[in-house]
Amino acid sequence: MLHTLLFLFFVLLVVFFIYDSIKPEYFPPGPRWLPLVGCLPRFWILRKKCGYIHEAIKELSDIYGPVLGLKLGKQKLIVISGHDLVKKVLLQEEFNGRPDGFFFRLRAFEKRRGVLFTDGPAWYEMRKFTMKHFRNFGLGQTTMINRVTVEAENLVKELQKQCKNGPILMHRVFDVAIINSLWIMFAGHGFEYGDKKMKDILDTVHTAFRVMDTMGGLVSQMPFLRFLIPELSGYNELVRIHEKFWAFIDEEITNHDMKLDINLPQDLIDTFLIEISRNKSADSIFNRENLLILCLDLFLAGSETTSNTLAWTFICLALYPEWITRLQKDLEKVVGRNRPPCMSDAPSLPRIEAFLAEVQRSHILAPFGIPHRATKDVTLGGYKIPKDTLVLLSYYSVAMDKDHWENPKEFRPQRFLDSNGQFSQKSAAIPFGQGKRRCLGEILARSTLFLFFTYVIHYFDFEISPVHGTPDPNGYDGFSISPKPYYLKLSLRSDLEN
Repeated sequence: MLHTLLFLFFVLLVVFFIYDSIKPEYFPPGPRWLPLVGCLPRFWILRKKCGYIHEAIKELSDIYGPVLGLKLGKQKLIVISGHDLVKKVLLQEEFNGRPDGFFFRLRAFEKRRGVLFTDGPAWYEMRKFTMKHFRNFGLGQTTMINRVTVEAENLVKELQKQCKNGPILMHRVFDVAIINSLWIMFAGHGFEYGDKKMKDILDTVHTAFRVMDTMGGLVSQMPFLRFLIPELSGYNELVRIHEKFWAFIDEEITNHDMKLDINLPQDLIDTFLIEISRNKSADSIFNRENLLILCLDLFLAGSETTSNTLAWTFICLALYPEWITRLQKDLEKVVGRNRPPCMSDAPSLPRIEAFLAEVQRSHILAPFGIPHRATKDVTLGGYKIPKDTLVLLSYYSVAMDKDHWENPKEFRPQRFLDSNGQFSQKSAAIPFGQGKRRCLGEILARSTLFLFFTYVIHYFDFEISPVHGTPDPNGYDGFSISPKPYYLKLSLRSDLEN
C-alpha cells in the first residue's frame, strides 16, 4: 500500500512538473520554462551579467522579438518593446488592469487599495476623487505654482547654507523640497530641512525603490519562500519598510482626524475623512485603509521620481558642462538678474525645456513604469495573452528606438528644438505614459522640474568636486534607476553675492 501511494505521488509530481513547463497555446516566445521556476534561473544570470533588469530584457527581446513571454516562478508575464507597440498597448483598454500578485497586496494589508495598483470601478472612483480635490486644492492653478515657487526659494536658501561647507552631496538634496510641493496638497503642511522624522522616512523611500522591482520581486514570483527563507527572499525587509510607511501616514491621518472641521476641509486627507463619515456602506471606497494606501501611493510616486529626475539633470550638467553656460545665458536674456525665473518664462526658454526633455528621454527612471495586467484574454501581434497576465511596457525601448530617435544613446537636447530653435515636444517621448493610466501628477511634476532647475542654475555656478570626481553616469537598479551618491561644488553667482 505504501509503495502504491509513493508511486502515485511520484506520478502526480511528474505530471505537475510537465504541466508546469508547458506554455499556453500561442503564448509569446521566450526562454524555455523549467518546473516551478520557469525561466527565472536564466533571467537571474542575465540580469547579473547586464547589471539592470531592462538591459536583461533587451537582450531577450533582441532574441525572441518585441512581444516577449516569460515565466518567473509562478508569475507569467509579457514584455512589450518598441515605440509603436508600447503606444498601442497603452491605449488598448484590455491592458489597463493592474497586477494582483502577492507583493501588490502585501503593501495594502493583503487587499486591493489605493490608486496605483487597482483597476475597475473602484480605481476609477478613487482617481476621479483624487483629481477633483487636487484641483480644488490648487493642482494646475496659480496656487500650485506659488507653492512650488516658495519651495524653490527655500531650496536655494538651503543650498546657500550647504555650499559654504564645501561640495554638496546632490543625489538627495531635492528630497524635502519635492515632498513639500506634494505633501501640502494632501496633508496641508510641509517639512523643515533637517527634520529627523522626514529624513528617516525619505531614507526608507530610497531603500524601498532599491529593494523592489517592477515585477514585485522574488516574493511575487515564488511567494512560498517567505516561509522558508523570509530574510533572504526579501520578505522581512518588505514588511519592515511598509510598517514604517504605514505608521508614518497613519500618524498623519490621526492628527487630521483629531482636528477635522467638516465644514472647512484644508487638504485631501480632510476631504477623504469627511467622505468616510458620510459613507458607511461596506463596499464604499471611503475607508481608512484606502485613505492610508492612497497617501502611500501619492507619497511614493510623487517623491522618488521627481527627486531622481532632478538629481539626474544635474549629473547631465556635470557631464556636459558646455550646457551650463548656454542655459544660464538664456536665463539672463529672458529673466535678467533682477528677478528669479517664473513659470511663465518657460515658453521663452526653449533650450531649457529641451534640456529637461532630453534628460527624461535619456535617463528613463522607471524603465517599465508601473506594471499592467490583461483584464481578459486578448490577442496581440498574433499571440494570445491570457487574462491576468502581467504586462510590462519597456519605456527604455521607446527612448532607444532608432526608428524614432537618431543616435538615441547620445545626449542631444537639440533633438527637441525645431528649425527655428523653438521647443518641440516629440510625440515619440512619453515620460508620463499615455491613455487612462497616464501619470496623474504630470502637471505638478513638470512645473516642479522647471522651477527647481531654473532657480538653481539662476543662482549658482557648478563645478565637479575635485575631491570626489565626476558623477557616475550609471545608477542603481530597482523599481526605478536611482543615481549613485555624487558631489558638486556650488558657488553663488558673483552678481548675487551681495
